[in-house]
Amino acid sequence: MNHLHSPRLALFSALALATGLAFAQNPGAITMPGAELAKPALLKGPLHTVAEPVKVDEHFGRFVIESKFGKFSVIGEKMLEVRVSELQAIEELQKVQQDSAFTDALTKTAKGVGKFAESVVTEPAKTVENIGKGIGTVFGRVGYLAHSGSNYVSDQASDLVGAGPKDQPKAKPVRAEEPEPPSFIGDPLGYNMARREWAKKLQIDPYTSNPVLRPLLDKAATATFAGNFGVTLTLGVVLIPVQYAYQLDDTVRQSVWNIPAIDLEKANEAKLIALGVPERTVRDLFRNKWFTPTLQTALVVRLEEFGKIPGVTSVVATAAVTKGEARARFLLESLAMLATYHKKEARFSKIKMSNLVPAGVGKDGAIVAAVAIDYGTWSKDAASFAQRQELAGKKKTLLVAGKVSPEARQAIEKAGWSVKQGLRV
Repeated sequence: MNHLHSPRLALFSALALATGLAFAQNPGAITMPGAELAKPALLKGPLHTVAEPVKVDEHFGRFVIESKFGKFSVIGEKMLEVRVSELQAIEELQKVQQDSAFTDALTKTAKGVGKFAESVVTEPAKTVENIGKGIGTVFGRVGYLAHSGSNYVSDQASDLVGAGPKDQPKAKPVRAEEPEPPSFIGDPLGYNMARREWAKKLQIDPYTSNPVLRPLLDKAATATFAGNFGVTLTLGVVLIPVQYAYQLDDTVRQSVWNIPAIDLEKANEAKLIALGVPERTVRDLFRNKWFTPTLQTALVVRLEEFGKIPGVTSVVATAAVTKGEARARFLLESLAMLATYHKKEARFSKIKMSNLVPAGVGKDGAIVAAVAIDYGTWSKDAASFAQRQELAGKKKTLLVAGKVSPEARQAIEKAGWSVKQGLRV
């Protein structure tokens, strides 16, 4: 394939790793056919096509979805799956909102609830979503979390005297390169219920970050909540179930559709505390807007699969300081692969975090790390990851959601790792 590198370069990279040198390859310079990075059904459908070839941006495909609703530039195969599954919901909501009864209901709400954001108009050539420079290296440091909430002052004072959570990651600030999501907690009048009802009918995430879908969902919820417009869609098709919960059976979807966000947070808090996570660390997670009620619940469900074992707190502490939906989803999918290994291959006695990468440790000391990347290339950060002291062990396995280049695999195996790829859940 034309994206592979020369045998001489592969040999040099392996030697660089063996001697501790940081061999740097620019992952952003690679382009590949979309079929190498994602399922065919995601690349073309009745409402979209994905531009070819696809650029690989720091181990992830940057997919440009071209649709009649505009262009979505997203990072990673999983985010591509989410956005493609939302296109039909956008189309159906646009149809509903052209109905005169809907328009009348929304007009009645204007004085009572104020003006809601307008939905993005149909402009096929317009880029309606572009996640900045991307996820950033997943092997690098996560960023600080900007705190908020009623307990922040006491938590901050606790940190100053050295009584903060020991597992809290320390890192330099990291830009999310994505617009921060709103807070979904707090709904005294029932608007959130209307939003969840529409989301359930459409089979979508009520807390989606989609810049086209979210305003449409806002308006639909407004018309229902304040304008008495029934959640009755004139849909003649079956919508594609959204995959925002990483094959987490029906638990996450039913939870976010049927339970108010504030009640869901209370339930998640109780479950995390039962797993041994300190209350302060739990509060830090809930202050992180990037972990919406949906992603927060997905995290809890994944951690429950491991049970109460050492290291769960380190995962939650890392999630609490993780900025950006792409990074949050990377962590969740990596945990999903690790949980599958835990259930089907070998049980872990503890979990540890190596920056944003989760790893399980067996009773015999074997290390299993999971990275939910699309296409791994050899780079300075990859070389550093392969040699990290916290991941040292006689037996080391690396689980990869997508693929790694032959050169990268050779170098990683030279560092003592066994590579298992194609494990996307």
